[in-house]
Amino acid sequence: MRVGYAVLRFVTPFHVGRWTLYDSWDYVPSDAIYSALYALGVRGGFRVSSAYPMVADASDRLHLPAPLPATWRLELLRNAAPEEAKAVKRLRYIPLECLRKNDVPKLRGERWTCGGLELKDRPYGERLAVARNALSRVNQMAEPYRLAVFNPLVPYVVYYQGLDVSYLKLLGEVGVGGKRSSGLGKFEVVETGEVDVGDSGSAALLMGVGRPVGYEIALGEWTVRSWSCTWGAVGPASVLMDGGVLWGSFDFEDLGDGGCVKILRPLWIWLS
Repeated sequence: MRVGYAVLRFVTPFHVGRWTLYDSWDYVPSDAIYSALYALGVRGGFRVSSAYPMVADASDRLHLPAPLPATWRLELLRNAAPEEAKAVKRLRYIPLECLRKNDVPKLRGERWTCGGLELKDRPYGERLAVARNALSRVNQMAEPYRLAVFNPLVPYVVYYQGLDVSYLKLLGEVGVGGKRSSGLGKFEVVETGEVDVGDSGSAALLMGVGRPVGYEIALGEWTVRSWSCTWGAVGPASVLMDGGVLWGSFDFEDLGDGGCVKILRPLWIWLS
C-alpha cells in the first residue's frame, strides 16, 4: 500500500487543542485538518493523518515521522528500568523507517536508536501566547485576550490517501486551527511524494483521531472530545488518539448530522 505525504513549513504559529498555554497541542490532529478541508468544500472518501513533526537523527538529518504505536510503548515500559520510564513517556514520534523495519526503539545511554538511526532529542517548537482583541458585549469596546499557540521549529508531515494535494496547498494559504485562530496555522507545502507502507499485517496503527467500530481489540489512548460548529455541537464522544493499535475488521464512523458534522476518517497503516 502506498500513501502520499506532504512536507509542511509553517509560516505562522498554529492553535489547536484547548485554551490555556500548557494545554495547547504541538501537533495538528487529523480531525482539525478534516474540519478545515470540509469548510473549504472538500468532500470525498479521502483519508488524512495528523500533522507530525519530522524526527531528527544524530547528524540533524530529518526523517518522515510516525506516532509511536501503543503496543511498542507498552513493551518499552514493561522492560524499562525505573529511571528510564520518563524517557519512554517522552518518546512520541519515531522515524517511519523504524515501523517499516519493525524495529522497536532501544535506549542507548541518553539517545534512542531504531532502524539503523540514532535519534536526537530536539524541541519541535515553542509555546507562545499571542495578544488578540474582541468586541466587548458589555460596552462595545475592545476587549484584549491572549491565545495559546505553538510555533513550530521543524517541518511537519501529513500523510493522505485519495486527496488532491492542491487542496492542502489551498489550506496552507487559509490556515488550520480553532475557531479563534484566524490568521494562524498558515503553511507552505515544500515537498510531496509517496511512500510504501506495506499491504498486510497483524494489526493497524492509527495515524489520527478516530472513532473505530467493528474491531476486536483496540489499544491506545482513548479520550473524550467534543466539537462546536456554526449550527450546533457534536459530542462529547469517546475517540481513539494517534498511536492506537486495532485488531479485527474495523471501520471508522463520522459523528453528527444536519449542519454539524464531524468527519473522523483517519489514515491507518499495517503493523507487522
